Amino acid sequence: MCGMLDITFRRYRFTGSQSAREGVRQAIRDGAVLGIGGVVTEIPAEKLGLPYISMESSRESIISAIEMAKQIRSIQKRDEDKRENLKISLERHQAVINFTRDGILAVDGEGNVNVANPAVEKLLGISARQMMGRPIAQIVPDSRLFSALQSGQKRLDEVLRFNQNYLTVNAIPIVVDGRKKGAVAIIRDVKSLQKSEQKVRIGLHKKKLVARHHFDDIIGESEIMERVVLKAKQFASADATVLITGETGTGKELFAQSIHNAGKRKDGPFVAINCASLDKNLMESELFGYEEGTFTGALKGGKAGLFEMAHGGTIFLDEIGEIPFNVQAQLLRVLQEREVRRIGSGTVIPVDVRVIVATNRNLLEEIHMGNFRQDLYYRLNILNLYIPPLKARGEDVRLIAMSMFRSRLPEDEYAMMRERLELVMNYMRNHSWPGNVRELANFVECISVLSSSSFEEIKEYMDGILHQEPDPAEDRGIREEPAQDLELSGNLRDWEKQLIENALKANHLSTGRTAAQLGMSRSKLWRKMKEYGITK
Repeated sequence: MCGMLDITFRRYRFTGSQSAREGVRQAIRDGAVLGIGGVVTEIPAEKLGLPYISMESSRESIISAIEMAKQIRSIQKRDEDKRENLKISLERHQAVINFTRDGILAVDGEGNVNVANPAVEKLLGISARQMMGRPIAQIVPDSRLFSALQSGQKRLDEVLRFNQNYLTVNAIPIVVDGRKKGAVAIIRDVKSLQKSEQKVRIGLHKKKLVARHHFDDIIGESEIMERVVLKAKQFASADATVLITGETGTGKELFAQSIHNAGKRKDGPFVAINCASLDKNLMESELFGYEEGTFTGALKGGKAGLFEMAHGGTIFLDEIGEIPFNVQAQLLRVLQEREVRRIGSGTVIPVDVRVIVATNRNLLEEIHMGNFRQDLYYRLNILNLYIPPLKARGEDVRLIAMSMFRSRLPEDEYAMMRERLELVMNYMRNHSWPGNVRELANFVECISVLSSSSFEEIKEYMDGILHQEPDPAEDRGIREEPAQDLELSGNLRDWEKQLIENALKANHLSTGRTAAQLGMSRSKLWRKMKEYGITK
């Protein structure tokens, strides 16, 4: 208003009564002819003879001023907090960008570099100062980063060659309110990725935590084997416990690994252990782990058990029938509660594992003999898979053998020897292969070594194997002409008992050879011996 009226005015500030009186005196010295203010300066103005107009503040205006002051302070405080939080956030992001091992490179909406961390400097061999503000196309001509910016689409796991090095690039556009504002890329060196992956694979293999076999590795065209493989594939899609039974050497672990690799836990560890090879006194600590100082020789810091190592994957317990009776109770608890307690520890550790077990024993007989817990058997026997022996698989024997020959012999030598190898397998067609695939593998290994020998020498070796078995003719003689060797009483049970006793004597009490001679399984022979009270 004074400006509009061309009136000269001056403002005087005070903080108390004394400074208010001094302000009025200064105004008079400055030539003031009129004072305008509040009640505090009205009294000294009257005393000093300065004309004065008093402007009083109402209660409402004072309260309003105080409230406004509080709001202004509150806004200032919020702004200060925001600035502090923003600064912390920026420092945090800067620390992540600077100290990550991955290269990070970002561009603005025009494709100019605005972020480059130390890792990307090493990968590209260019300093951040040289890159900042420059078009990305000038720095990396074949840039997925600029492509992601232009298209607005992610470019993931793409390989870029730069200065004789191969880099993997994951580029993601930055879009705000539908507008492309830039892009950011994570860049890694392919060689370092390969080294890291190799270290992981080597570490897992050293710990035997990897399943190497798949269903494609199972060779066989027999109807019985096709049914078994189909059943195993169905089991793989589930997560329940699998009990695999079959004779020694039939490939139970091959099926266990294949089930793991075809299931949802294929990316998890595969921990395999042969229970027969474990020291019975140490089996508990191997399976469930122990705490430091639990016993003499315990590792410092304790040790994780096999169930802990298999967390998120599969544990395969081969020869499950060999587990001591006292450990079976703890195994049952782990299967029921899905948690383990290390020896010497008072706490439990949750575990998420799939359990696959295998045995060549008849667990029901083991239960009857008091060697295996019945409740554990029914906990294990959810999905049952029986692997047939080689003698029941017909032409599969030749297919497996020829595949083994091919893997052991050089390609040119195998091509030359193929017909001869076919003759070898044809000569062995009546062999029952009691050792199953393991015996067949040993046979193939030996024939491969003897491949340069004459067929007569190889035939001599094969005759030695064939003569180790009971003569089929003798077996038929016992079955077809029992009256020559036995005194029949007219009672079939007595006749069968005598037949078994004679066969045991003829085979020097070997239950394996006796069962093969009588044409029955070993478990059936044991049942018959128990039924008739026959002891070795």
